[in-house]
Amino acid sequence: MTTKQIIQDKLEDLTEEQLNRVYEIIEKLSNSENISPKPSLMERLQQIEIDAPEDFSIQVAANLGRGLDE
Repeated sequence: MTTKQIIQDKLEDLTEEQLNRVYEIIEKLSNSENISPKPSLMERLQQIEIDAPEDFSIQVAANLGRGLDE
């Protein structure tokens, strides 16, 4: 017997009030599954793309007055 069949069998014995409560719970469950979790900081950082030349960090260091030997 599948879970769905077991639940259907149990539902047959419930009162109308109990069925309304079960329906509310089902609605809450289905709505909570549709909400996507907020991406973590690391996930957001991984999406950052920098369009710069390969020697970008060297150029920045040179502009700040720092050489490679420091």
